Amino acid sequence: MTQKSKLVELESFFVEEIKKEIPLVVVSDNFLLYKNIKIKRSKSGIWNLYTKTGDKIASFKIKTTASLAAKFYDKTDFKNFSLTKVLDQGYWNNYNDSEIFKYKFKTTKDYVKRDLFVARYELAKSRADHYKKEITSLFKVNF
Repeated sequence: MTQKSKLVELESFFVEEIKKEIPLVVVSDNFLLYKNIKIKRSKSGIWNLYTKTGDKIASFKIKTTASLAAKFYDKTDFKNFSLTKVLDQGYWNNYNDSEIFKYKFKTTKDYVKRDLFVARYELAKSRADHYKKEITSLFKVNF
């Protein structure tokens, strides 16, 4: 066996293991399936969850939180479903704030405003990092 054939065999093994572990079916870049729940990206970039019948369940800004919410909704674990919604919203808001303050402190000429924008940037960035860690740990535990 050549090294290339061993790599191909190892890759196919890992793909099969991942399919067993994570029950998400990737249909396209903008469409996922988790059991009976469709996760579809809208034109505005928001990930929406739909039932089989096409009823909208919820909307999320991040693909990871949408897939987590689909799992919790399927298991009727509404406590973690609402926690996922809060984490999604918190991360998105703080990430956007950090990007805005980063731009403002780089472009402003006034030193007092620059110090204020740096402080606000650091606070929003640390909050966004906290939410990101929470989402990552929740994903690792549940998938």
